[in-house]
Amino acid sequence: MTEGYYRDSAGTLGWCLTLVLLGCLGPVRSSWAQPPGYALRGTLVTPGGIVENGIILVAQGKIVAAGDRVEIPRDEPIIDTHGIIAPGLIDLHNHLTWNVFPRWHPVQEFGNRYDWQQKPIYQTLLVSPHAAIVADGLECEMERYAEVKALSEGETSLVGSVANACSQGLAHNLDTDAAWHVAYNVFPLQMPETELAPIRRQLATHQLHAFLIHLGEGGRQDASAAREFAMLEGRGLLVPGVALIHGVALKPENFAAMASHGVGLIWSPRSNLELYGSTADVVSAQAAHVAIALAPDWSPTGSDGLLAELNYAAAWNETQSPHPFTDRDLVSMATAIPAAMIGAADRLGALEAGHDADLLVVRPESGRHDAYWTLTHATAAQVTLVMVEGTPLYGDPAVLAQLTASRPAERLEVCGSTKALNLIGTHGPGDASDETWVHTSATLETALRHYGRHLAPLAECGQ
Repeated sequence: MTEGYYRDSAGTLGWCLTLVLLGCLGPVRSSWAQPPGYALRGTLVTPGGIVENGIILVAQGKIVAAGDRVEIPRDEPIIDTHGIIAPGLIDLHNHLTWNVFPRWHPVQEFGNRYDWQQKPIYQTLLVSPHAAIVADGLECEMERYAEVKALSEGETSLVGSVANACSQGLAHNLDTDAAWHVAYNVFPLQMPETELAPIRRQLATHQLHAFLIHLGEGGRQDASAAREFAMLEGRGLLVPGVALIHGVALKPENFAAMASHGVGLIWSPRSNLELYGSTADVVSAQAAHVAIALAPDWSPTGSDGLLAELNYAAAWNETQSPHPFTDRDLVSMATAIPAAMIGAADRLGALEAGHDADLLVVRPESGRHDAYWTLTHATAAQVTLVMVEGTPLYGDPAVLAQLTASRPAERLEVCGSTKALNLIGTHGPGDASDETWVHTSATLETALRHYGRHLAPLAECGQ
């Protein structure tokens, strides 16, 4: 076991374990009591396309079958969702404990991330209260709030959780559960060679499936951000399994080099545009055949979650001529593509037999729009069900009650819509067994008020 470090988006140095080198596993979801088998009916978003009036058969946390000709065992309950059933969304770029803060509205555009991280206003509004609340021992509450926020946005897998894994997790915690073989670093160019060498070796031997790193975060013309690509190459990190987060300052020739070495791009357009006035040249990345995933970054300058980031990416896409992506492309960038990026295409990102039953159900709007358009334009109010490994965790009360009739579910309001949350079985050793969503929210609201802030909403509801 080797001790290492990671840095979060504030540049705060925090000690943790280099998870890719751990011999032990984090908390295992299979210890949860699995619900009995059941079938969900709805419009399916499958690898082959949209399947109207399809069936998903789930048992023991896995998808048994999906399609329009699924044989349902006798006495198996069938739940008609009246919605669009898609794979759970996969978020490969986040900083979870920071998502308790409301949106930060910078009054200027910055050259690169080093500029805004030095501003007194950033230190006052975010860095100082974050450090104080963590010092108060509320890191687990911050994590739990952020994970519920992610669920409310349709996410079932994510990165950016706290290193001590203080809860069993609601979504899959990809970078803090060693079973996924994913490493995540905000400042890779500052890592000592003693940490980088094992990562390069494990990428080469496929012991590590993915190394997700921030790079080239700044304006399109920022020289210091652009120079980071050459520094990355010099450190031997232009290799398969690496994916670059942001990449706003990267040039077409950089994308060509990335494609030839199997390096992916994780795109966060809202945060890029709010901070730098531009975003990654995804048109050139697409032309070079770089794999592109979509991710929200964090709530202060990005989106509340992946559903909101899909909305933003779709709006940005409409401003481009010609449109670089179809709605189907954008949905793939939040499901199948990130699954492949982390070497989990056999488990995540698709409605296929044998995959984890990580599902998102969204209520369609009236009109002639197809399922892909609905997913790229849906609000958090339209999320009717989210389940992870077949465990229903969040959704409309009526839908959740059909799947968790014997379990108590808390109620909460999201964008004027009542939702239900099932936190049973999600508490880890550091959690009070009676901690509820109401208690978590109230505790954080009180703590933030002491530092002149207030708790961010789960969703901005289009404002």
